[in-house]
This record gives sequence, structure tokens and C-alpha cells, in this order.
Amino acid sequence: MKKSQLLLVTTCLLIGQTGLAQTVDSLYEIGTWSGFRDAAISYTFDDGCPNQFSIAIPMFNEFDFDLTLFTVTSWSPNWNSLRDAAAQGHEVASHTVTHPYLNQLSLADQQAELKNSQDAINAQVTGYKCITIAYPYCVHGNDSLCREYYIAARACQGNIESKNPRSFLNISSIICGSQGSVKTAADFNSRANSAANSKGWWVYLIHGIDNESDGWSPTSSTELRASLEYLDANRNKFWVATFVNVVRYIKERNAASVTELSVQENRITVQVTDTLDNEIYDFPITIRRRLPTGWLSATVAQGGQDVEFRTVIVDAVKYVMFDAIPDSGDVVITKSDQTKIQDYNQFQSSPEIKLQNYPNPFNPSTTISFTLHKDEVVRIKIYDLLGQEVRILANEMMQPGKKQIVWDGRDQLGELVPSGVYYYILEAGSEGNVKKMLVMK
Repeated sequence: MKKSQLLLVTTCLLIGQTGLAQTVDSLYEIGTWSGFRDAAISYTFDDGCPNQFSIAIPMFNEFDFDLTLFTVTSWSPNWNSLRDAAAQGHEVASHTVTHPYLNQLSLADQQAELKNSQDAINAQVTGYKCITIAYPYCVHGNDSLCREYYIAARACQGNIESKNPRSFLNISSIICGSQGSVKTAADFNSRANSAANSKGWWVYLIHGIDNESDGWSPTSSTELRASLEYLDANRNKFWVATFVNVVRYIKERNAASVTELSVQENRITVQVTDTLDNEIYDFPITIRRRLPTGWLSATVAQGGQDVEFRTVIVDAVKYVMFDAIPDSGDVVITKSDQTKIQDYNQFQSSPEIKLQNYPNPFNPSTTISFTLHKDEVVRIKIYDLLGQEVRILANEMMQPGKKQIVWDGRDQLGELVPSGVYYYILEAGSEGNVKKMLVMK
């Protein structure tokens, strides 16, 4: 078959859960949000209030959600805690040097606030790139200056941000806590559902936690936790991510080209590219392709490395869904007779089993935590991306209560399992859950 017969090039806004792209083959779709979820949700925290580190970050780690910390660099930030947060996958971003009204400063002083705060964060949090900013008092200054240093900036108009923002230098957020309109879990959850209905993005703006004296408009940790529990129970619907990663996903999704290079009996080769700066835009976008007739499932690799994928059925059509980073090598989809962990979906939304592991990523071991509400036979198994069983961690009767089981990723000879994504599945009676974790050498 000729290449011209294989490709259908589009330069339009694809309908439903797909996004604007440069060129997309007709058999492929790009998710509006990671995992083809309905909405993106970002929790952003300003000013470095102490309870953000002692309460919020451990809480978000428990649910394996990432948050953003907008930092005023002259206010004696807790750099050790910020470094730890960045190492755990949270974003450390700029809230300027002195927290001024930018529109009241000269251009030279604005530049100093923008540049020096970025430089301070990059110097203190080594190996990290600070590329987003939150405007103090939600007032922005000169956009051209801001664009020199940051790919996006947060304001606070109080509305849902579109899946395709009009201006990345004026991203909307909503104030939470005692001085804001989002106070309770019901407030958080209704906003999240509104975002899902519009395929949009809610950005929450939070300062203090509970009643700390130096935190403006404090948000109740109880209400915050309840909002995370709701999102955790609806992971297939909501993507919780840092401010910067949502921005990167949108820009990469909109700039991506997906070109099918060859189709063989058992192998498909695909090229995923964009025109963005790869030093900044190296975040994976979610793509799905219809499986050819006769394919039960498929495995996926990019640049010779296994990538996360799933076999899914949408409107009676079977797809392989995977994450790919533009400009990171050809994607190879290979026919497989294994269903991977295809029937784990029955467990994903189980509200009774709260499951997490920490640290994640890890090397060489991680602790898996969960809570039982009654006597149950508990089975915990580790699988790799091919659906192959790696380890059985538990298969025994357990009593109610909080439980912890350590997985040491080393074998009997002390060798660590290969780096990459693994799944751990817990079954307890008729309930269960599945989570992913990342082994890094």
C-alpha cells in the first residue's frame, strides 16, 4: 500500500476527546488530556506556608497526585523541603522575588523580579527548570518580558480554563479557602465535574492550610483530603497534574504530528513529532490507534524503550492506547496475544480499597499501603508492561486495619529489575485496585 493511501492529514480541531494537531493519521487520536480523561485538575499553592510541606505534600503523595508550589524567593523559602518536593514529582515555580504588583514596576524592575526569581529556584533546586510563574495579587505586568522567561503564567479570573487557553500568560485559577469561593469538598467536586463537562482545566489557588497564622485564606485539610478522595475514586475521569505539565501537554498535543510510516503483519511503525523546543517540551501525550483485525492486543515501544500502554474498547472498537513523547524516536506497535492487564479495569474505581506506594519512583524498594475494612484473603501481584507476572507479594488472610508491604525490586542475586513502569494489583474478596509505579536505576 502506498504511503499516500495510508495517511489522512488533518489540520482541524478533532471532535470529542481529541485535540488540535498539525497532522494526524486517520487511524489515530490524541487525547485532549492524558489518558483520554475528561478534565485536567491542578492544585497550586502560593507563598510557601509551612503546612503546605507538613500537611499538603504528604497528603498528595499518599494519593500519588502532584501539586505546584509557587515560591517567593526573598521570603526565606524552605529550600530543603522544596528540593524534596521536586524530587517527588511536584513543581517548584516562581511567585517573583518580592511579591510586588508587577504593573507598578518599571520594565527593568519587572525583569529583575522575573529573571532573578527563576535563577534562584534553578540554583537551589539543581537539575530542575523553573518555567512557570504565578502573578502576585493576580496582576500581570509586561507580557513580552514574561514570555522571555516563562512558558505560562497563572492569574485568578475564577473560571474554568479552556482546553485550548486563549493566553498561556493569563491562565485562570480560582481562590480557595476562607476568602475564596471554594471552601468545601463539595465546592471542589462541583468545579471538577464542571471541568469534565466542558473538557476543561480547573486550577485551584491555595495559600494556608487549616489555621496557620501566616497563611492567607486558609483551606481546611479535611475538605482538601475529601476532594482528593473524590478525584482518586474517579481517576478515569480526572487527570491531576502540576500546572507546568498541563501546559506542556496542551502545547505538545496541539503541535503534534502522528504519521504512520509502515504497516506489516505483526508490526506498525509510527512517527510522533512536533516543532517545539525538546529541552522544555518532553512530556508524553496520550495517543490511541485502532487495532488491526485479528490483533488481540499489542505492545508498544518508543526509541527502543517500552512505554506505558493499554488495550481499551471505545464504542465497540478496540484500540491500543499509549503515551509517547514527540521527537523521542519511532513508536513501534507489535502484535501480541496477551491482553496485558486488560481486566484490571474492574478494580480501578473501587472506592473501598485505597492503594498507594511510596516512594514512587523508587530504587530499590517501595512500601505499598492499603486499608482493609474486614477479614479478607488479600492477593498482591506485580506485573510488567507486557502483563507478565513479576512477583507475588501476598496471598493470605488478613485482618482489618492499615497494612504495609514492602516490594524490594531486587532478585535473589541482588540485581534490580529493569527500569520502567510496573503495575501492582491488589484483590481483597470482590474488591480491588491497581496502581502503577516506576523503577529507576
